[in-house]
Amino acid sequence: MRNPGAIHAATLPHRTSPWRTGEEEQAARQAGSEAQLQVLRALLPGIFSRFAKIEDPRRPGSIKHKAAVVLTFALLMAIYQIDSRRQANRELSAPTFWENLRSVFPDLDTVPHADTVARFLEEIPSEDLIDVLLGTIRQLMRKKKLAAWLTREGYVVAIDGTQKWASFTPFAPEALRRKRGADVIKYQAYVLEAVLVGPHGVSLPLLFEFCENDPAAGPETKQDSEQKAFKRLVKRLKQAFPRVRFVLVMDGLYPNGPVMTLCRAYHLDFMIVLPDACLPTVWREVNGLHALSPENQRRHRWGDREQVFWWVNGIDYTWEDQNNRYHHLKLHVVVCEETWQDGGQTAQSRWAWVSCVPLTRQNVVRRCNEMGRRRWDIEANLLVDKHFGYHYEHLYSRNWNAMRGWHALFALGQLLNTLSLHVTGLFAIYQRFGLQGTIRFLRQTMMGPWLDRKRLMEIRHRPPQLRLIL
Repeated sequence: MRNPGAIHAATLPHRTSPWRTGEEEQAARQAGSEAQLQVLRALLPGIFSRFAKIEDPRRPGSIKHKAAVVLTFALLMAIYQIDSRRQANRELSAPTFWENLRSVFPDLDTVPHADTVARFLEEIPSEDLIDVLLGTIRQLMRKKKLAAWLTREGYVVAIDGTQKWASFTPFAPEALRRKRGADVIKYQAYVLEAVLVGPHGVSLPLLFEFCENDPAAGPETKQDSEQKAFKRLVKRLKQAFPRVRFVLVMDGLYPNGPVMTLCRAYHLDFMIVLPDACLPTVWREVNGLHALSPENQRRHRWGDREQVFWWVNGIDYTWEDQNNRYHHLKLHVVVCEETWQDGGQTAQSRWAWVSCVPLTRQNVVRRCNEMGRRRWDIEANLLVDKHFGYHYEHLYSRNWNAMRGWHALFALGQLLNTLSLHVTGLFAIYQRFGLQGTIRFLRQTMMGPWLDRKRLMEIRHRPPQLRLIL
């Protein structure tokens, strides 16, 4: 396993239904829905109030649905993994679903049409919805609900870019352009994602930044890039969390002078994958100094793997910016060589990172295994986004601003789901049914005649609780 500390089983059990009678199933559905609604009860009121503060651009006399209700409808699409606006109109308008939901959240007094939601998202700034996501994360941090993600150095944030959507038709002037052959151009919506990762293998969406061109610029203008988006993302991250310590973990695209200098300027720690072909002058010093410092080595057993760490500190690195100014950095490089048994054969792997702080025998295992290797968790998170029900590659709207808004709301929905599935009443069901199976189980329960509404109404009057199993 990439992470021996992960709390999830590798595969789901291949079993028949765990319930033998209808009463047992109804009790399980009631308990599971109550557990989910307790989490939503703890977080949705704050989200609802943040939605209400967003300026409503509609004419006051023509408003039928409050802005917070419209945005909550889109959020429910994310929570219950609705794959299109058409499906949302068909399923989320069911009266049983809303009667159950209003038992806990009476403010949801109307049911908007999904096209109304799409038009509303075209008119409001998508930045406001990103602020709602960041505000929810801040609330969780203040209440110490994310302590399981906190390491001695701070919160570990994995950053990586991915394609959201592509077309040979120019669907938006902000889209990136990629040439395919002599005359064929492919248009892309490309996103840089930042995800909170923990040693237990559970990831939470934190922030994102779209790579987007200036609509007023001509085709000859230099396009946006992942590196430029990274500068905007870390600036917003630091503005949103000025006193929070973060450790950025990134892939082999990022060990370069501008990125590492920017991280130092914002006081952001980092562990960046260092490929063999990257920073050749640094690698020459690493290989030369390694033989002169045999004491910088440590052996460690991690799961079924034998690891040997060796490192070199204080490497001088100089780079020149576009204004012909030289910048000097002190870098620290660590290499992890590991072996394990795989089907009777001895397997080997080698990892290397450039670190922001010097390595020692006391911190090298923690920085490599609990930080550097956690970069892979964002790959798993993107896999979940794209193939496990969140419909990451579905636009919901071809309007660029609305697309960004939908993206923010689905990130917020994924955050709420991840927290919901790791509470006492739902974790056993999650381990048995998996992500999509559990969400389907909850959606069917909320839309069917399973629930005792008197018990649901009691949740409204209980103090909200959020107790995670991590």
